[in-house]
Amino acid sequence: MPDRSFTISATRDFPYYRKVWKKVVVILIAAVFLPLVLIGGGMYFYMARIIKHKSIEALQAEAVFHKKGIDSFLTERTMNLKLISENNTLEKMISAGTIEQVLSSLQGEFPCFQDLGIIGPDGHHLAYTGPFDLGSKNYSNSIWFKAVMAKGVYISDLFTGFREAPHFVIAVKRNRGKSAWILRATVMSDRFDNVVTRVMGSRKGDAYLINSKGDYQTNPRNGGKLMTKSKVTPPSRFTGVQVEETRLNITLTTWLETIPWLSVVSIDKKEIFEDSRKILNIGFFVLVLAGFIIILAILFTTDSLVSMLEEKRKNRYRLDYRLMRTAFLASSMKLSQGVFSDLNDILSNIHVTATLMKEQAGPANLGETNLMADQIFSETIRGKNLVDGFIRFVQPKDPVIINVNIQMILNRILLFLKAPLMEKNIGVVTDFQDKLPFVRSDVASLQQVFSNLMLNASAVVGPNGSITVSTFMGEHFVKILVSDDGPGLGRTDLDAIFNLQHLTRRGDWGFGLAISRFLIERIGGKIFVRNKKECGVVFEVQVPEKFVGRLVDSDPLDLNG
Repeated sequence: MPDRSFTISATRDFPYYRKVWKKVVVILIAAVFLPLVLIGGGMYFYMARIIKHKSIEALQAEAVFHKKGIDSFLTERTMNLKLISENNTLEKMISAGTIEQVLSSLQGEFPCFQDLGIIGPDGHHLAYTGPFDLGSKNYSNSIWFKAVMAKGVYISDLFTGFREAPHFVIAVKRNRGKSAWILRATVMSDRFDNVVTRVMGSRKGDAYLINSKGDYQTNPRNGGKLMTKSKVTPPSRFTGVQVEETRLNITLTTWLETIPWLSVVSIDKKEIFEDSRKILNIGFFVLVLAGFIIILAILFTTDSLVSMLEEKRKNRYRLDYRLMRTAFLASSMKLSQGVFSDLNDILSNIHVTATLMKEQAGPANLGETNLMADQIFSETIRGKNLVDGFIRFVQPKDPVIINVNIQMILNRILLFLKAPLMEKNIGVVTDFQDKLPFVRSDVASLQQVFSNLMLNASAVVGPNGSITVSTFMGEHFVKILVSDDGPGLGRTDLDAIFNLQHLTRRGDWGFGLAISRFLIERIGGKIFVRNKKECGVVFEVQVPEKFVGRLVDSDPLDLNG
């Protein structure tokens, strides 16, 4: 019967392993996350830089395209006026209804034109059509008049003029002999604003034009008014696109070619780098998800390993305890030999005393004295035989291969177990084959194997249970079956019952069974275990007719089954 007094409460009985586990977890997490953060961070910053560079390149290309669109708009409107002046004579243009017809035709195709006027070399209108009363106005002192007379073609800055409202003019000069006349058109600022601001689309930011003095030539979205000073100081004229980055915006500036105006496009940085922000969010999510999975894997794996180490340590402690217990029992067994020898002497003395009592008894009570003496004689002889048999049974023996009567060994063991079996009212059924041949084997090994099996059976069988011991002759071996009607074994117990450290739920001790397997295999035999169909367990031992094992000394406790 195994000793269950030694227990270890839980896997946390070994704090050293848990301290090591914490250090290992920290080291593994650091070893995994440090490269992950470095590589992920490096890739993010590299991708962010690439995206920023490509985004700014795209913005520069867009600013150039925007600038060309404005230049194209102004050039085309100028060409419209040139074609009209070159394809019509002054007389025709100033004839009744002509200029009105021309303006109507222009506005049908280009709604940006507000009015149209023909001005002579002295600055007076020769003809005018439009929503204002400007026919009597003289422009000889106007800046744009002097410029067009000098250059032939001129696009003015935004000014108020006689209209007292912001506008700019496009004027072309047509020479007529020694004299000249000017075809001038006013462009509506709101229509021109649409041309400038459409580059923004639905994006946040601003787009406008300023002249060389920094005055607004179109309406900005975010504060500021026409012809007022802007926040941008125009640099000296340059080619290409200049990029200026602030905390909130990226500003792109480029000079128009048709007129000294600076195109300014300011875009919100958040919109520009939306892609990089998405990459950051995705990368951060992947990092967190990967980190969570890695941490779970590390915790699960390392905890499993530490739990295995703790279980191994527990098993070692149990084994150490059982070895100490076995050593104690072995030393106690040596001591018991001396005790039983003394007990044998005591029984001999009682026998002698009973003999003397019988000889000295008087005639009056001779019959009763003889009866008591005979009973003392019988009990002392039975006690001496039992003590002598037990001493011979437990006395260490060197392996000796002789002819062995297996049934005699089984009967002797059952005799020693008679008292504990009677206490639990356990019945023993023997089914021995007649004329079972002797086997060439080691008596001591067989004796210990069968003792272990019957001791286990007597321990697990309940009161009023039964144990059956059977012998059969097989092919070149003798089969011994020790079965009980106790509880059956689970799959785990069936697989591990011969392990040193295993203790089944019903009470079979792996220590004794592991030794039994070692001993039976040492003499060339085999041992098996299986559940009975109804209830209980059957241990089957096969002992070869002739010794085919080995007699090499080895430690059965090293065998883990």
